[in-house]
Amino acid sequence: MFCGGFGPYGFNSSGSLGFGWMFLSMGFRLLIFIGLVFLAVRLFKSYTNKSNDVMRILNEKFASGEISEEEYLKRKTVLSQKN
Repeated sequence: MFCGGFGPYGFNSSGSLGFGWMFLSMGFRLLIFIGLVFLAVRLFKSYTNKSNDVMRILNEKFASGEISEEEYLKRKTVLSQKN
């Protein structure tokens, strides 16, 4: 009873790995957390790149003369309100 270890995280005679499993579990959770943060950053970057691409296309259309200044300003205000 008194020499059986320190609970589920101790080194006892039942053959459990104790601290080893605890650190393995913490490492696995840390990897999952890092992966989620990485995915969130990539999604945020792709979202900002898309909005920059839309403005770039609008600027190119205006520069090439495909749309008038009125249409350019109108579309630009609409796009800036969405962001």
